[in-house]
Parts: sequence; structure tokens; C-alpha cells
Amino acid sequence: MQVPSLPLALTQPVIVGEEVALKIMLDLTVYLEGPTERVFEYLLDLYESTCPRNRLLEFKIAELPLWSSIAAPILTMRGRAAAGAGIRRPYFEAARERIRQGRAFEAQYWDGMEIDEPRGSWNLNCQGMRIRDEGLFAFARMLLPLDTDLNVLLNTAVAIAENVPLHSGHGGLVFVYEPLLLEEAFDAIYTRARRFWGVDIEHMNGTLPLSRAGIKGVNWITMIGRDFATTSDIHAALGNLNESDVSVAQRKQATVLVAGPHPVTCDQNRPDSSGDPYITVANALAPLFLGEHPDFPGERFATNGNTIGWIRRFIDPAGWR
Repeated sequence: MQVPSLPLALTQPVIVGEEVALKIMLDLTVYLEGPTERVFEYLLDLYESTCPRNRLLEFKIAELPLWSSIAAPILTMRGRAAAGAGIRRPYFEAARERIRQGRAFEAQYWDGMEIDEPRGSWNLNCQGMRIRDEGLFAFARMLLPLDTDLNVLLNTAVAIAENVPLHSGHGGLVFVYEPLLLEEAFDAIYTRARRFWGVDIEHMNGTLPLSRAGIKGVNWITMIGRDFATTSDIHAALGNLNESDVSVAQRKQATVLVAGPHPVTCDQNRPDSSGDPYITVANALAPLFLGEHPDFPGERFATNGNTIGWIRRFIDPAGWR
């Protein structure tokens, strides 16, 4: 099962100068509770079991400024000690120690494919940021090539919902941008997002600190953690979805909602009923939607001041039109 053919207006990369600034891929993002060291190891195991072996090539941690080869890793002092003790993935030992201490951390896998690679890339990014007086906020994000079997995304979401304590999550089509061209990329995202409502916009610095307060929105896959799902109004709304085009999978740590048989673009230039499941999910979860969010980067989001209009587009369409 794969993403259906998409419009060229969406799949054509945005070029700035001679560099690719923006493209579209698949992703699964989860806003984590914790995480504990056990959860961290589980996420690494899950990604390694999902990512093709020939695309599991490089890693990165906060202590190292550059990517390093898994086959010939640059190890920190803790990493060398872990390697000597026979600990798996010794290159992530510094990240483990940070997690044990409740400190900010970074652990990434990457296949080395740059944004201009037409096939797309594989990446796992698990990070935590510490905010004074509020504690640690963490996420795990998988990026996958657009032609990846959608069952990979679904099965990963369900596995995480069973095993990983989380606040919320979402997965499906997403805009991916070059950080060095952030402003130009987000101006292009603004234009495309006005037309294609089914494609997620990621700006973790703005969203992650709000992940305990509510959800950023919905996508093809939407995940709702236990604390959110067990509130009386959300529990009742989830029960009413059983006869809709939305599939509902309740697992130990979260509920997984899947809006229709595959991701859709929700193209506003060619409106049809394919986006109705997204609207159904959004309306069911409306009490959880964030009411405030910092503006996304770029002149157009700042000038129009309607980032929150994009977030709430499926429950308040007029705010984004």
C-alpha cells in the first residue's frame, strides 16, 4: 500500500538558488512522556527493525557536531567505555546518560541522503529539550521516503501506541525543508499549505513546548495518549467514530486514529470527499486543539499571523481560507 499519485504542484521541489529548499515526504512524529532509558532503547530497536539495512548508516548525538559512521563510529569517553563493556549501540551511551539524568539529549540515525536526493531519506530523530521550571519535553520523529509502504507507518504507529507513553502524535504527508533556507522554505510552505490541507507543517521549536497542553492538529494518522484520551468528552467522541471512515485502534499507551485508507492532500483547488475523514477526526478531537502557537518562520506566516488558523483548519476552515 503506497501513497497515491500526487499533484506536480505538491511534489515538485522548491529550489532557491541552486539548492532544494522544500520537498514532501512521509513522517511519524510522537511527543513523548519522559522518555525512560527503556523507552529510548525500544524506539531504537523499532527503527532498526523498520529501516532497510542499507539505509542505516550514520548517527549523531549532542556531544558530536557532525554525523558519524555507524560502521566506524567516533566514540565519546562514555561510548568507548560502553564498547569495552559490550553494550549495544555504544555510540548512544552519552545520550543514555543524559536521559538517566533528565537532561536535554539528542540521538539520530540517518542514511546520509541529502534533501536533494529524489528518492528521499530515512531518519530517526529523538531529542529532548529542557525548559526552565517546566522540565523535559521530548519527541521522536521518523522521516521516510514518499514511496515507502504505508503499512510501515501504520505498524510503527501501533507498536509505539502499545509500548511508549506519549502525549500525542501524527503521521502522513509532511513538508520537509532545508534548515539553512528556513525563511524561504516557510514562505513556500505557506503558499502550498493554503491549497493542500492534508500535508503537515513541522516546526518543533514552536510545537514541542506546547505538547502537554494539547494537539497541533490531525493527519492521516493521529495518536492520542492516555491522559488526553480518557477525558470524558474525548472518550465519548472516540466511541462515536466506530461507524465512520476512521479506524480506531486502542492500545496500552495511546489510541491510534487512521483517517481513511491512505493519506490524501485535501486539495482545496479540487475539493472532494477524500478529506472528510480528516475533518471527522478533527471534530472528534476539537477540545484538544491548541488555541495558541508561535508563528511559524517566514515573512508570510508572520505578516498574516494565522499559524493557529492552519492548526485549526479542519475545525475552523474560515480561519485558514
